[in-house]
Amino acid sequence: MEERLDLAPCGYLELTEELLVLEANATFCRLLDFKVNGLRGTRFDFLLTRSSRVFFQIYFMPLIRLNGLVEEMYLSLKSNQGAEVPVLFNATKRVSEGKTYYDCVLIPLRRRMEYERHIQTAESEARKATDELNRLERSIAAKRKELADLEKMADTRKKQRE
Repeated sequence: MEERLDLAPCGYLELTEELLVLEANATFCRLLDFKVNGLRGTRFDFLLTRSSRVFFQIYFMPLIRLNGLVEEMYLSLKSNQGAEVPVLFNATKRVSEGKTYYDCVLIPLRRRMEYERHIQTAESEARKATDELNRLERSIAAKRKELADLEKMADTRKKQRE
């Protein structure tokens, strides 16, 4: 494999029509804790978590046959150590010498998941703060009404004394 592709900042796979790994770049092997060329001959769907495997089997072949490509498919892979590795999967169909191949790029989403968790936490805190602000505004409005009622009663008593 060309060095630039081998060391690209994303995973690259070449799959056969039977979804066997023909080539995997060093980045992809490192991502899943495999030795370089340690994935050759492995069925790609065996590298997926159970839920991603089902999703992949349902959607990948129809999309690649219909469009010749798959874009932004969210999948979770299993590392050699069993850890879940979320990726964004893109693939194109290529025919060479009468055989079909799939060129795939996999972009790790570890940081994105972390960012999304931070965003969800911030949104949750913002909702709580907004709820508290609304509660305080209702309380202030009730106190203002109570004060206005007391002032009205005081004015009424003052007029009655005059």
